[in-house]
Amino acid sequence: MHNYIANATWQIQSDKSYGSGFSFIKEDIVVTNHHVIEPSQLNPLIPIFGYTEDRLKVELELVDFSPKEKNDWAILRIKGKLPENRIVLAPESAPKYDRGQRIIFSGFPHGISHLLTNEAHISGKIDNEKFYINGMINGGNSGGPIINADTGKVIGIITQRRFLGFELQKTLNEIKRLQNYCEQLKKGSGGVNIMGIDFVGFAGLISSSLDVVSKVVVVNANSGIGIGFSIENVASKIKAIL
Repeated sequence: MHNYIANATWQIQSDKSYGSGFSFIKEDIVVTNHHVIEPSQLNPLIPIFGYTEDRLKVELELVDFSPKEKNDWAILRIKGKLPENRIVLAPESAPKYDRGQRIIFSGFPHGISHLLTNEAHISGKIDNEKFYINGMINGGNSGGPIINADTGKVIGIITQRRFLGFELQKTLNEIKRLQNYCEQLKKGSGGVNIMGIDFVGFAGLISSSLDVVSKVVVVNANSGIGIGFSIENVASKIKAIL
């Protein structure tokens, strides 16, 4: 089943945004998250590419999408033919998202060129459209398929991950406040000199350094809790289009 899902999975690139996606319902249809291909949605001149694990490359075009603030899916169409020996996944009929249900998910975490598959379980439901996964979801996994390990049918899309604790979020907020404060001082007085030291420049240097550190933490921190979005919404949309 791991090779089955792997042969349906793509790495998706839109400008500097990398994520995952999968062939779904029809040979020329690929599904991913909207936030993965957002650069191309905002600027149609930016191409969207899909890569297999063997680095076969296809160009994709955007057919439809749901904003990332809502269901966060994007439907893409392959320009050309699906490469040989590729799998097209099908949706589970009436998925239930029961706690303890065994699942397999796949993708290209951290934007690496290597495809990884993982087994996990559904830990609990958030609502009728979202559920928790006890799996190591990372940036780059977004848009990858989640299948029922017993049937091989798609039940969801990897969309988010939980990792920011309360204290880390407070720190990130304080960094942003310091950056904004420095910007306001620069606009007002151009600088504050204390005993020969440019306080605004010094504070700006500290905030920039902290910002770099925080971004590294955000990219790499992982509590092992992922969030899947139900496949039903996008499956219904594809069937309506077809």
